[in-house]
Amino acid sequence: MTGDDFWERFRTGSKPEGPVAADEIAQIRQLLFDTLDQFEMDYNKKIFGNYTAWSTRYGVELANIDDGLELLQYHDGLHSGMIMTLKRLVIK
Repeated sequence: MTGDDFWERFRTGSKPEGPVAADEIAQIRQLLFDTLDQFEMDYNKKIFGNYTAWSTRYGVELANIDDGLELLQYHDGLHSGMIMTLKRLVIK
């Protein structure tokens, strides 16, 4: 799956359209680790000094990379909770 295909399939407002193949799950899992490692290296190099401030659709102001990181924890927590709930429904 290319970057554009991935983005279109999982972008904001999307919904599951069918099963996800094992190779796609492996690709997503690899991206989770690779991008986290790359982010850590980039953060430690302080390359986010020119962070452009913006507001989320919920009105949360993100003025710097640390604000973004705080929101990311909340955002990923929501997704994790949804995944765990769906998993429980499927396994029953």
